[in-house]
Amino acid sequence: MRQYGTVLSSLFLLCCSMAAQATICPDPNTTSLQWGEPPAPWAENPFSPNKPQGEEGTQFVRANILVAKYGRGVTCTYKNSIGEYSIWWQVLTKIPARTDNNWIDTLGGYVCTQGLSECQFYVAAAKN
Repeated sequence: MRQYGTVLSSLFLLCCSMAAQATICPDPNTTSLQWGEPPAPWAENPFSPNKPQGEEGTQFVRANILVAKYGRGVTCTYKNSIGEYSIWWQVLTKIPARTDNNWIDTLGGYVCTQGLSECQFYVAAAKN
């Protein structure tokens, strides 16, 4: 009976560790963003001032975790010669820990401007 409990505990920990994998915004120079197409499951942000542009030298500007009354999502903002554009992913995310200095608590969510690899977020559950 004890062995059964150990196996069950191990499976639970495995599931939890897989669900808490860190995710970052897509790299504009190595993903389909280099052709102006947001990679799945990301989509063009309808509130973005510009459409995604495939341009060499596009830089990551910031990531935002949006916290609203009815949902959450992540936006990633990039800058090129035309200006800024953003993509978003409607997904439930975990709120960053207060000790995580990369994320700043703002009105309506959190913002990270540290860099592409430093702005890690954790997906809680994907929306269907």
